Amino acid sequence: MPNDLLRNLAAGARAAIADPARITTVGTDANPRFELFHAASSLCSQKVRTVLFEKQLPYRSNDMLILSSMGPDGVIPAEHYHPPYVRLRLKAGLEIGREFVSGYSGRPSVETDGFDPCAVPLLIDYEASRVIADSRRICCYLDAVSRTPVQLLPDDSLARTEVMRQVRIIDQMPNGALLYGSHPDADRRPEALRTVMETIYDHKIAALEAMLADNAGDAGLVAAYRAKIVKERGGRALRRDAPFQRAARDHVDVALKELDRTLESAPAPYLAGDAFSLGDVLWGVNLVRLAYLGLAPMWDELPNVARYVDALVRRPSLCKEAVRATIDSLPPSPRMDALASCMETATA
Repeated sequence: MPNDLLRNLAAGARAAIADPARITTVGTDANPRFELFHAASSLCSQKVRTVLFEKQLPYRSNDMLILSSMGPDGVIPAEHYHPPYVRLRLKAGLEIGREFVSGYSGRPSVETDGFDPCAVPLLIDYEASRVIADSRRICCYLDAVSRTPVQLLPDDSLARTEVMRQVRIIDQMPNGALLYGSHPDADRRPEALRTVMETIYDHKIAALEAMLADNAGDAGLVAAYRAKIVKERGGRALRRDAPFQRAARDHVDVALKELDRTLESAPAPYLAGDAFSLGDVLWGVNLVRLAYLGLAPMWDELPNVARYVDALVRRPSLCKEAVRATIDSLPPSPRMDALASCMETATA
């Protein structure tokens, strides 16, 4: 795609960000190669920002508000629902070649669940004239184009296969179900978060329906908004569905127990000993989110996972882009107190 077109689309997407203070440059390059549309609280955005931190790559940062709300004049759409941003996503979707998401699973996986045309993160590489969606694809892409100062996907085929196995495990984690859904037996989410989630689907759907009406003459946007509405209606229908919520929690339990067994045979501190990998990035972000949601007791009897969490949050990249970002951008959770000490003790 021509860079002029990319820059025009990016400028349009940026214009939807209400507060210019959320448009910044990370690093010292005034005209960085990369531009990232993301959200501080977004789990998938945290994965990408952690990789950018590890790679020490400068980028233009566009921190978007991704929750719609109700204002005095009606619904206020999330910033990533605006047409210029969705058009950028659609360009990235052509490269992925997947059908739009057609339902709700609570998982972020594009590979198994389809492409969400109204989501973050989104990366632009101006040097390659490419726009890339899906956090898994973005992380792998960044590792391919920048191999220093840390290589997150090893060259050795066996080691790389194992890292990608962990990446696929994380890609199937039902993070959306855990964040938005109410568990019937033990809802450990922070009280303030539960309050926000009571109306979040209604606001999302109202905002998307308004966007659909306003862009009825654009077939691409119409298809994108319709797909997103189907997904969000599915989430609303399942947020209090007891079997669905129990299955999500059970899925996490199985994954954590498998992780504990994997770590038992691996030297500390990471999955592959001293070599920090993309598997560690993704597990680190997800384990922080589980802690935030009050689910750290799930590894009380998993000593290897507990050790692993402690090592991961002391990594400066994860401390900043997962722990600090979660504390700063989501409703307060007392469950984060045990991890917050990394902000004083993390070392490069």
